[in-house]
Amino acid sequence: MATAGEGETNDTDTTTTSIQTTKLEPSLSEEIILPNEEEQVPITTTSIVHSLATSSILVCVGSAITAAVCPNLSSLVVTSLLTVISATMFKGYFAKLRTSGTAIGILFLQMFFASSGAAGSLLLVLRRAPSLVAFSALQLFIHFAILMGVGKGVLRLKSNELYLASNANVGGPTTAAAMAQAKDWSKLVLPALLVGVFGYATATALSLSLGPLLIRLGAR
Repeated sequence: MATAGEGETNDTDTTTTSIQTTKLEPSLSEEIILPNEEEQVPITTTSIVHSLATSSILVCVGSAITAAVCPNLSSLVVTSLLTVISATMFKGYFAKLRTSGTAIGILFLQMFFASSGAAGSLLLVLRRAPSLVAFSALQLFIHFAILMGVGKGVLRLKSNELYLASNANVGGPTTAAAMAQAKDWSKLVLPALLVGVFGYATATALSLSLGPLLIRLGAR
């Protein structure tokens, strides 16, 4: 009987050890989430007021600097740069605004998408300018084919990074950041926003200079 009991005890210990080992080894498809060292700050009236006041100050200062230095540039570039610099320099203050700021940002993003969608009409565009739709579709196809071919085949980048890069290129920083937030790619929200803003800063100037050149070539 003692031998049988010892055998059952050994079997129980072995089963417990295997269960613990299974719990400690997550599958490759799962992401290991470490507990947050900082406590989540609840959303209060004070945090909402501070978030709105801070964002308003950053927008006003960014608009003023843009108007003084480069009036033709979008103020979004300078405002985003100021926001990143401020969040880097004053980590403690902005950490307290993280929860309320995220909630307010998601709310305004949804309002932006709703107002943009309500003002558009796909049927009207198809009736008035079908060639423009075909040209845009061709642009998107070439863009996505080159992006996935070079990014995936040559640079070996991750698919989610390429999807966000494509979104930032086509839709801009707002839609790219919203996509990263919706897909729960929290580490890619800020990079998606910065890539979209960088596209605004560089591609806008290039397109404005390329437009007159194409008009001249077409006139010949």
